Amino acid sequence: MKIRKKVIGVALAAVLTIGAAVPVFAHDGWSQANSPIIAPGQVSYVELMLGNHSNEHKSYRIAGQWSADTSKVYVTTPAGVKSDITSTRFYTGEAATEAEPALNNYFVASFKSNAPGAYIISVEGDSVFKREGVGSRTLRSAKSFVAVGDIPVLERVKALKGFAKEVSPDRAELIPHTNPAAITTGQEVSIQLLLKGKPLADTAVDVIRRSNSEATQLKTDANGFVTLKAGAADYYLVRAKPGTTEAKAGEYDKTSYEATLTFTVQNESPKLPGKAAAGVPHIYVNGNVISADAGVSIEKGTTKVTADFVRKYITADYKGDDLSTLRTVAEANGATVEYFPAVGDNRAAVAIYTK
Repeated sequence: MKIRKKVIGVALAAVLTIGAAVPVFAHDGWSQANSPIIAPGQVSYVELMLGNHSNEHKSYRIAGQWSADTSKVYVTTPAGVKSDITSTRFYTGEAATEAEPALNNYFVASFKSNAPGAYIISVEGDSVFKREGVGSRTLRSAKSFVAVGDIPVLERVKALKGFAKEVSPDRAELIPHTNPAAITTGQEVSIQLLLKGKPLADTAVDVIRRSNSEATQLKTDANGFVTLKAGAADYYLVRAKPGTTEAKAGEYDKTSYEATLTFTVQNESPKLPGKAAAGVPHIYVNGNVISADAGVSIEKGTTKVTADFVRKYITADYKGDDLSTLRTVAEANGATVEYFPAVGDNRAAVAIYTK
């Protein structure tokens, strides 16, 4: 994956006051992955939607498009690297004419990666609207998720933890603390609402089912969390719209924050036949397969590595002992570790991502 870094500096002098009790009605922007689980090397397509005018603004109805001028699309890799993929975006409908607006169509973006792990797609918008002399700024964060699995099945990717990274710390953001690529009916789902990296308490969060626009409203607890039981197999949209009095003289008088995420609920997958092979797990370092005799072993269910393995694949400066716990030594040296449980006759896998 080619990575392009872009730094955007925005100076903002304002006092932040949460107005969570005041509803903000406007279009919602969201994204959704066409497939939540894919194999390495496959292309993932992500649809960028905007709408929600019906059912008291709680539906999947498309009623506009993301602005191509004021929005960007990013993917955050398992290593925590945020890459701009806006250039992959294309429009699915016809252009507007003098007689007909370009409604009910949307943009699609895409990415491809050979490294297994958790990928976060985030669409970020920043727009200022003026009406009757009053300026209003809207900051959007729309997230969807893709699990890349060396074996692309639910049982293989369900243990991934990397979806809980914060990727849009300058705005409101919904953080899934349940793997959003492997949710099954009846499972408990936990989601946290942050505003500029801090938990946002006592704020309404809507959960909307795609097929029938059935909506449930929850309220965040003191730590910004909502918890729900996953419903029937379907797409689900989660949204929060905290308003503030954040202003910038001469440009806007208030700021609305909008955070959305989508996840799919699937039926419980059938267990694959056979008994998982024992022994050393498959090892991936930054997407590359590492030989099983590279210095990895299993002791009482814990993955251990030799000092030579750490120096070769994680950090050349390692001074520790042999048979250190992989996760402990990797995370202490700035790497990320994801675990893939065994499925069928395929033994477990461990993926390591170094920055």
